[in-house]
Parts: sequence; C-alpha cells; structure tokens
Amino acid sequence: MRLDEGGRATGIQLLSISAMLVFLLFGLAVFDADLAMHKKLEVKALLELANHDATFAVNEVLKTEGIIDLNLDEALDRFARRMQENGGYSREGNRFHPSADSVTSDPLPFAYYYIDFEHWQRDFSLSLRYHDDSLQQIKAVHGSIAQTEGGYIEVEIITEEGEVLRLSPKRMVGPSLLVVAYVDEQPFTPLLSGHAFPVVSVEEIKW
Repeated sequence: MRLDEGGRATGIQLLSISAMLVFLLFGLAVFDADLAMHKKLEVKALLELANHDATFAVNEVLKTEGIIDLNLDEALDRFARRMQENGGYSREGNRFHPSADSVTSDPLPFAYYYIDFEHWQRDFSLSLRYHDDSLQQIKAVHGSIAQTEGGYIEVEIITEEGEVLRLSPKRMVGPSLLVVAYVDEQPFTPLLSGHAFPVVSVEEIKW
C-alpha cells in the first residue's frame, strides 16, 4: 500500500503525539514520586517534633514520689498543639484535619500507644487496621523477656486492600510514646495512583 504525502504527515504527527504523551506520563510519574517522598518526610518530621514535645508531659505528682509516668491527656494536648503550630493540622478525635497550608490535603488518621517503665525493656508488637479513614487497633502484645538494652517496637498496618505493611523495628531506650499516622490521599490526576503510606514516631519520656 502506498501512502501519499498527507498520510505520511499524519502518521508522523501521530507518532510525535504518542511520544509526547509517553514523556508527559513519565514526567508526571517522576514528579508524583518526588511529591510522595516530600510528603512522607514532612509528615514524619511533624510527627517527631510533636511527639518530642508530648513526651515532656510527665506526671509531676508521681515524680515527687519517685515514680516516672506520662500524663497521657496532657501529652496528647501538647502533641495536637504542635501539629497545629508546625503543620496547620487541627485534631478531631483520632484524626488530624489539614488546613490550606498543610503538606497533605486529606485527613490524617493516627494511633498512639504508651509503653511505660514496667514494659519498655520488652519487645512490643502493635497491629493496626486502616479502615474508613481511621486506624483501628487489632492487638498490642508485650514480650515476656526483659532486655537490659531495651525492647524492640514492631508495627504492622493492614490496609483496606488487605495488604500488610510492616514498619522497620525501633529499639526503645526508656519508657516511650509511640505514634503512628497513615497518609491516604487522592491523586492529583486520574492517570496516577494516590499517596498512601504509614509514618511512625517513637520518643522516650523526657524525665
């Protein structure tokens, strides 16, 4: 079959358009990956700063008696205040709602667990399920063997699709407050998947 000049021109134009679309999609994918990493680092930094401040909420009454314990209500208030000041997030129950200036645009569900003086030297396993924009605790198990150097914290999250996400173990060096958040955002274009990832912070009590 013989193509005239018009047919050849049309074919070349279609190839050019296809190539441009491929490069555009590749560029969007690279941009999206960079954006997801930026969000993950920002959310992790926000959690760690907020958790650091939260762990100063030691129960002063018990401290005078030689007992070190965390005032959990005060700790969570301090945590929420720092999330508001540093990231523009406001707390509502077990979610943080973003403002126009926040790094994420969808609600940020979180879960927390306090490992006290009696348990920080034992391994600790926390299992959570992400469902309906919330993190629900499935089980929390302390090991039976105390380790002088401190136990390990292991966290797993079961997604709505049933995928099990296991975070890297973290060793405790004292009684600690553990906070886990899960980012789950819609994509900025239907051509790409959304951003979904867990973030964890472990901070020792500042006593």
